[in-house]
Amino acid sequence: MKKMSHAVLLTVGLALAGSSALAASNKCRVVESEEKKLVLECEREVSKFAVGDQVKIKSVRKGGAVEGC
Repeated sequence: MKKMSHAVLLTVGLALAGSSALAASNKCRVVESEEKKLVLECEREVSKFAVGDQVKIKSVRKGGAVEGC
């Protein structure tokens, strides 16, 4: 019984940790770009991002040729 409760607590803890890490995420598109500045337009509200926050930008992969059977 103790092992089961530990497993449940571990699972809940991991789920909460994962959801908080993804809390401030969004999909955006570039509206303007000049030298070292980007202007982005995002799908959802951006209130979770504060001035001075560091963000990681990852480009969307372009669809390549897919081989099939």
